[in-house]
Amino acid sequence: MNFIPKKEYREKPLVVLCNGPSIKNLDFALLKNQDVIAMNGIYRFCYENDWYPKYFGCFDYRVTDNHTEAYAKFIEESPIERGFLLTKVTDSDKLTVLPINGNIGDFSLDFKTFGYGGNTGANCCQVGICLGYTKIIILGADCNYKEVVEGAKPEGSGLVMDQTPEENPNYFFSSYQRKGDIYNFPQAELFHRPAWNSLAEFAGENNIEVVNCSESSTLTCFKKSKARVELKK
Repeated sequence: MNFIPKKEYREKPLVVLCNGPSIKNLDFALLKNQDVIAMNGIYRFCYENDWYPKYFGCFDYRVTDNHTEAYAKFIEESPIERGFLLTKVTDSDKLTVLPINGNIGDFSLDFKTFGYGGNTGANCCQVGICLGYTKIIILGADCNYKEVVEGAKPEGSGLVMDQTPEENPNYFFSSYQRKGDIYNFPQAELFHRPAWNSLAEFAGENNIEVVNCSESSTLTCFKKSKARVELKK
């Protein structure tokens, strides 16, 4: 059975923790007692630092296929409350599978018509909206990807890490991607920026406040602020 959470008013904001390099400067103590959704390869950081979000999400088929066993273990064994994925990786009742509908830039207020969105960060915001959060704080959505990082090489229509890079300019911790990882080209101007721009419009139309606290973000579609300011309100 696929459990779909009920939409209900949430007093707290939802912190959407993307994985951009600006997170290197984040004081994680600010996230204590906050509702956080984190994504993709963050589980590696969680194990290494004994820090866990409330929710976890991945909306990339290639990445999910590559991390199926790790995602299943993370959802089953970690203290997260719920995982949101495109495919069923575990029988755990902590997993919600969300088929996506429409095209890049399509979003919904309801899990039953969950939109395609365009990237995992934007879709994690959509998860928050479907759960009933009316304020979303974005961290680490820098949108300034290097298309092919050191150690990566093309494989089919995507990329594979031929070796673990000493430094990864696309993410806040260097071992985010490791040897053997298979993933998509970032293609920020095709999948990321248009999706974020559409999300900003969708949120505005539906009285959802979205604040971008990614200090080095190239996105201009959201109100900007600082994490220390927003998370201490």
